[in-house]
Amino acid sequence: MKRILALDSIRGLLLVIMTINHLIWTSGGRSVLQYFSQQPLGQFGAAEGFVLISGLLAGAVYSSRKYSHREASNKVLRRALTIYKYHLTSLFIVMLWFTFCAFTFPAASTSLGGSFDNLIASPVATLLLSTLLINKPDYLEILPLYVMFMLILPLALYAFRRGYLWLFLAVSVLVWAFSGSITSSLLSPALELISPDLNVQFGYFDPFAWQLLFVSGAALGYSQRQGTLHWYHPAMTVLAGLFAAGMFAAHHGAFVSWGIHQGVLYHLADKPELGWLRVLNLAAWVYLIAAVIRVAPNALAFAPLSYIGKHSLQVFTWQAVLIFVSAPFLTEMRITHYYSLLVLALTATLWAAAWWQESGKQTTNSLPKGAVLASTVALLLTASLASIKQEQAPIIAMNESYPLTVKIKDVKDEEAGVMLLIFEDTDNLMGAPSHFAGPYTADQVREGITLNPMPSGYYAIMAFQDLDGNNTLSFGAGGMPTEGFGYSNNPPLQGPPTMDVVKFAHNKAQDQTIYMLNLY
Repeated sequence: MKRILALDSIRGLLLVIMTINHLIWTSGGRSVLQYFSQQPLGQFGAAEGFVLISGLLAGAVYSSRKYSHREASNKVLRRALTIYKYHLTSLFIVMLWFTFCAFTFPAASTSLGGSFDNLIASPVATLLLSTLLINKPDYLEILPLYVMFMLILPLALYAFRRGYLWLFLAVSVLVWAFSGSITSSLLSPALELISPDLNVQFGYFDPFAWQLLFVSGAALGYSQRQGTLHWYHPAMTVLAGLFAAGMFAAHHGAFVSWGIHQGVLYHLADKPELGWLRVLNLAAWVYLIAAVIRVAPNALAFAPLSYIGKHSLQVFTWQAVLIFVSAPFLTEMRITHYYSLLVLALTATLWAAAWWQESGKQTTNSLPKGAVLASTVALLLTASLASIKQEQAPIIAMNESYPLTVKIKDVKDEEAGVMLLIFEDTDNLMGAPSHFAGPYTADQVREGITLNPMPSGYYAIMAFQDLDGNNTLSFGAGGMPTEGFGYSNNPPLQGPPTMDVVKFAHNKAQDQTIYMLNLY
């Protein structure tokens, strides 16, 4: 099958976007890059497009008439095994890196998130369940999904060849529709036999929901390869364009006065469960991009992006390692003025990974070479971490009071109020604050809220944008906040923070700047 440079370029762009987002999320930083990388077009992101294109290309490549069903199935299974090997390589490198940090830089290891908390306490069970693709740490779950989807591809191709394409798609849609009722609790009895105390990380993405993207892509790829896909119509192009434009406007707050804000949109476009609005928004853009490629096949082709796109497996594996080995270093640098440049510099190593893969010629050589590259970067970052001096404990003067000014950045919704909560260090962050709670407008928090002098001591600040007006931070079906939120110290978050990572010493008049996390 002749390569489509535009698809390689799009896949390369998606890899770049995912890498930038993952580097920023794992280090808890803020960057102007996020205006272009974090769902800029609407209620969908790079991961959805990556999975869809993977299914599209798999359906096209393995549906060639020159392959019998047995031959095609064998090729698919060999490809699944290759993906599995790459996943295990990245998984074990990251686990070794986490173990090293846990014993050498305990404070730095917190930036690696909670996905590996049980690795030290239950190494055998963690390794076993991770190898079986049951335990899927944060940012290490796309390749396991890809393996699972490749394992069902032979069955899909068999159904497609027998004329049951629409039936198979209907089953896929049905599984997606009921995916919310298929929960991890179904596996709990079996997992308790392996390790009763192990908190298994099942992954952010629901595989029963996300299979819809891969299966739909495979059906499109198969139909295009067989010449049975007649999709283009001017009226459909206009409708897709209008819908995409409307979603773009709504996503950027054009209809807030009508009650259509990010909280409402995310509820309908839930990411882990692949909400229906997310599917439609993605489908509209896929149709528009396909229309552009149909008219001008090379209009979206860009050589630097297609270069990494055609080595997507190796490049994706490298970025999975990169974001973890660089997380402790970037966390220390997240408040510097050159943080964005560091993120871009690390992202540029994607091209080095593609070049290394291409220069090796043989795929089998890339795994050990990738391990060498990861080890080199890890050593360099470790040396940088070791040079960072630990700050001395602050001196807290008794019976003194000082003013505090709180500024909040990255507030997305202009109309909804912002709740400001100030906890004492003995409070429970999941409960009510004992010191202060109050609502403010978006303009007020941007300019800064100066509070009455507060007694010296340790405090923590939480702020969230109350989109639905219920005075509490709201969560979606996947357990992710559907409203912007942030904490003092702007820590990297892989779950609810502890008091130790968000508290600060209030021993002088000071400003605290909080950057909102907008995950919807």
